This record gives sequence, structure tokens and C-alpha cells, in this order.
Amino acid sequence: MKYDNVTIDLQPRPVLQELIEDLTNKMLAQKRVLADLEHMNGGSSLVRGLQADIRLLNDVIERCYAQQELINMRNEQLIGLN
Repeated sequence: MKYDNVTIDLQPRPVLQELIEDLTNKMLAQKRVLADLEHMNGGSSLVRGLQADIRLLNDVIERCYAQQELINMRNEQLIGLN
């Protein structure tokens, strides 16, 4: 047959992976700035703001991972129906 060597990959693609990586990099950068500020005895309002940003980024990253798991489960269900 003409298409004997065709391979079909049915594994779900991590559609949110790039977003997760970007958010993680942003969070790590914020943590570095926070560490520098704490080391230099930076302003407390700036430190609190960075801490709040880091918590928010962490929460968003967790939600992205959870959403990716739901996407993966849905794709597995659709593959199972076919």
C-alpha cells in the first residue's frame, strides 16, 4: 500500500506548555528581584507587591497545569470514542 510508512501520533499536545514556561520564567525572575531587594533591605511596600505577584503567578501556573490535565483527559476520551 502507498501509505504503509505513515505514523499517526495520537498523543495529546501540551497546548498550555509555552504559557506555563513563560509564567514560570516570570515568577523566577520576580523571585530573583525579591531576593535582591530583601538583601539590600528594599522598601517594604515593593517587597509586599513582589510577594503578591509571585503568589498570583504561582496560582495561575497551578491553574494552567490543572487545565492542561483536563485537556489531556478530554483528548483521551475523544480518542477512545473513535
